[in-house]
Amino acid sequence: MPTFNQELAAKVLLETLFTDEETVAQRYGITSRTIYNYRKRLLADPHFSSFFNAKKAALEREWAHELAPAIRECIAFLKRAAKAVDPKSPEAIHAVAGALKILSEVSMTREVIDARLAHADRPQRAEAGALAASPAPTSDQRAQA
Repeated sequence: MPTFNQELAAKVLLETLFTDEETVAQRYGITSRTIYNYRKRLLADPHFSSFFNAKKAALEREWAHELAPAIRECIAFLKRAAKAVDPKSPEAIHAVAGALKILSEVSMTREVIDARLAHADRPQRAEAGALAASPAPTSDQRAQA
């Protein structure tokens, strides 16, 4: 029986929060059963659970810090593009309106992230850890939805 690699298990489980299980399993050359076993271990092993939560918090902080500069770059590009298009073109109007909608959604998302990070020093709620313990939908399940 192979030894448990908590670094790999945490990395796999973190990726399943953002990507479907099948893709993650293929990327790491593991089975869905292995991911299921990692989730079981996450719930049963306090040491692994603590390790996972620390990795998850670090990932969230890193992602949040990378987001602001990327948003600024995108906004600068959209400003330049909006000035360069024909304001009478229906396609240009549609594209600028779509960009505005996306920027509004990003703004709301940023507020949620800021609020979440403001509470990052608090202990993780039990259901936050359970999120990683619940399987991501398979492609068949997504197709049925």
